[in-house]
Amino acid sequence: MEKVTDISDLPLVERVYRQLLTGIRDGQFHPGERIKEATVAKNMGISRTPVREAIRRLQSEGRVTIEPQRGAIVAELDRLEISELYLLRQYLEGIAARFAAQHASDMEIEQMEEILKRSHGDEADKRTLNQTNWDLHHAIFYAAKNRFLLKSLDAISDDLALLRGKRYIPEDRPKSLYTEHKAIIDAIRARDPDRAEQAAKDHILSSYRIHLKVAFDA
Repeated sequence: MEKVTDISDLPLVERVYRQLLTGIRDGQFHPGERIKEATVAKNMGISRTPVREAIRRLQSEGRVTIEPQRGAIVAELDRLEISELYLLRQYLEGIAARFAAQHASDMEIEQMEEILKRSHGDEADKRTLNQTNWDLHHAIFYAAKNRFLLKSLDAISDDLALLRGKRYIPEDRPKSLYTEHKAIIDAIRARDPDRAEQAAKDHILSSYRIHLKVAFDA
């Protein structure tokens, strides 16, 4: 079978599906937010029918739910799913930080520090801060230089996207978020694998507790 390299070669419904999926993965659509058929159709210059079919596919995969009076909503994880995913993420992020402390180039560490600076300036824009946060985590994973670790990250990337959301960044969170990220990067810069791993695990645990508090008022 010939490999499709251009998304424009794909059937229309498949193109819409992929665009919506990318929007969820990249944080364009956060958990709990609506995906408006009319807006998607207008932006893509198409009718609403293929958009509706693409949304049904996302619904069958558990990525969106259909709610009365609201329509398509990006899915939100339940308490058990959140707990399981954060536990796995805690170990993956810890290993990534450990490996990054051992293998990251000076240029990659400088990139992390640059992303951290950008995040510190985004306190008024939680959506941008949320994206910058994920950019930093991905930079650490890539700096770890372990292809199997990246495969593990890719395998759960769609589920991790459901942990996004500007509502999971309370008003007092940006400052502590910056401090936690800086602790990870400082440990990587110091080439201290033990400290980097622990800082990463502590950060994920903190994020998990905040997520539960916001989502369930725990």
